[in-house]
Amino acid sequence: MRKYLFFLLACVQVLPSTAQNLVVNPSFEDTQPDALIGPCEFLQHSVFFAQTVRNWTTFRNYTPDLLTSVENCPWLASVHTGERCLGLITYLPASDLNEKEDYHEIVQGRLKAPLIPGQRYRVECWVREDSSIIKTHLTRVYSDKTPIVPSKAGNLGFYFFRQNPWENRKPQVNFAEVIETNGAWVRLSAEFVPDQPFDQFLLGNFFSDRDTKTNLKAEQNRSIELKNGKIPHGIDRVKRGAYLCIDDVSVERVLNAGSVENSLLQEKKFTFSAQALFDFGKYDLKPEAGPALDSLAVFLKSYPKVRIGIGGHTDDVGTDEFNLDLSERRAQAVRQFLLDRGVADTQLRAKGFGESKPIADNITETGRQANRRVECVVLKTE
Repeated sequence: MRKYLFFLLACVQVLPSTAQNLVVNPSFEDTQPDALIGPCEFLQHSVFFAQTVRNWTTFRNYTPDLLTSVENCPWLASVHTGERCLGLITYLPASDLNEKEDYHEIVQGRLKAPLIPGQRYRVECWVREDSSIIKTHLTRVYSDKTPIVPSKAGNLGFYFFRQNPWENRKPQVNFAEVIETNGAWVRLSAEFVPDQPFDQFLLGNFFSDRDTKTNLKAEQNRSIELKNGKIPHGIDRVKRGAYLCIDDVSVERVLNAGSVENSLLQEKKFTFSAQALFDFGKYDLKPEAGPALDSLAVFLKSYPKVRIGIGGHTDDVGTDEFNLDLSERRAQAVRQFLLDRGVADTQLRAKGFGESKPIADNITETGRQANRRVECVVLKTE
């Protein structure tokens, strides 16, 4: 009994109770040591963003904002969590600027680990829009006399990539509908399945303003475009702009109830029926055992600091010596499968317990079948 307890150990909270958020610095609180951040202020140059916030960057000619809330700020008294959030212009037509391209701000973020192709992920963020923000921002960029029409727009997208951020730029996740929060913080959430091990992403509007839904009426747009067509200088033209405050960006694996990963995260244990892995009385893994054990391998590679105990168990049919040997060989077979799938040896401990730890009676076939099992238990990490 003492050896068995030592093997299992006390299950400790080495894993989060829910899936891990893979986004580095998701709420923009982690800043550079020498960053000068004024509350209730906008950033004025693209280099200021990367120089201010850690693990996020932007591109030339874009000036996204790292916003710091303060109680007496008329347009940002509070963020969703912490003290800071991201600010992006997501809609500003080229015709309003007398330019060739619409102006949308885009930022680049990083993930703690690559996404696993074929697995489902939930992508979320909290957003806030308020007409006073875009009016204040564009007034400071241009002048107090610049006519501004605050707008609400859609097409906030996430484009995941590995190396070249400009190779495709078609977002895998896109919130196309008009985002209208009227000063409140609202959560946006969607799911997707990656086809590559993406480890970075871009966030912003990847579509033209003509393909972006807004709350402006068609007649209103036509009137503004006609008026702007008669004004030669971009600074004097009417500005239709949409601005989003963004906080708590999240990319997490979706855990299915009853799955290997969900059980290990929530209950710290998952049990395989021996019938699903082995033929009766045998210790060679059946071909159909692969998919279930592959899920266990994926879990362990996603959490490289976690160790598990693999315990083999049998019913009481046969001698004690035979059952102990069979259970040991079965536990080792599972361990070897995981090693062959790239799981680190330091994450695995395997031991056979034979018939000594039944979880049901050995009188009925149903009870004996329950006792024939392989238990995987999360152990204390080193």
